[in-house]
Amino acid sequence: MLPVLLLCAALVLTLLTANLLSHAGAEPESFTTDERGFIDTAARCDKWQSAVAVGRTEQSLIAICADGSGQYQYRGVRVNDNSVLDVPAESAEDGQFVAENGPFTYTFSAKELVIDKGWFVLRAEPMVAFVEPRRAAGG
Repeated sequence: MLPVLLLCAALVLTLLTANLLSHAGAEPESFTTDERGFIDTAARCDKWQSAVAVGRTEQSLIAICADGSGQYQYRGVRVNDNSVLDVPAESAEDGQFVAENGPFTYTFSAKELVIDKGWFVLRAEPMVAFVEPRRAAGG
């Protein structure tokens, strides 16, 4: 009887450990998106804008918004403290968008978000999710 109890205890301990380890490396918090960006966050376009690109890194949420006149807006949120950046952006080569905030430059693409100051890269955050919303037919 003792060997059965020890086996059961070992099995329970193994399952609990496996469950804890599986949650330790869990995916980043999920955020819901629609055609305007991340719902219930500042990384979201105004009603009169549409998101031309939406991306998520482990540290940031980004929506690139466009208005009817061809102007772009960078809407970014740092996930750990909900710090918001809302500045004009420009379309660049290879599907990239570039936004500037003082001495800092934010380059956003399907691959990554790069934040630099002059020639010094402060952070390069790989995309964990990227959506390039489709335009409505005729739009």
